[in-house]
Amino acid sequence: MIIFSNMGWEKKDWHPANLRLCKRGEWNVRMLVETVLSMLTQICHFKHLAHRSRHYFQSHLGYAMALFNLLVQWHGFQPDEHGFLPLSIANFSL
Repeated sequence: MIIFSNMGWEKKDWHPANLRLCKRGEWNVRMLVETVLSMLTQICHFKHLAHRSRHYFQSHLGYAMALFNLLVQWHGFQPDEHGFLPLSIANFSL
């Protein structure tokens, strides 16, 4: 597993082998992943999971991914006139 971080999180005496420090503009796809996971945390309450069993976690993760895929197919991602793609599922929150 690789962990991506900004240059501001670098420590002088500690640098694990799986930590990749990214300069501004590098690995921008990680921001898309962070945005989607942040949305799922807010809507699907990922921070309040009680990982009692592996099956519970897998089923909750599967539910969240199915929900996200359903909302993308239902609502679609349409870029605006400037090419910006707004990512938001907050209007689907119950």
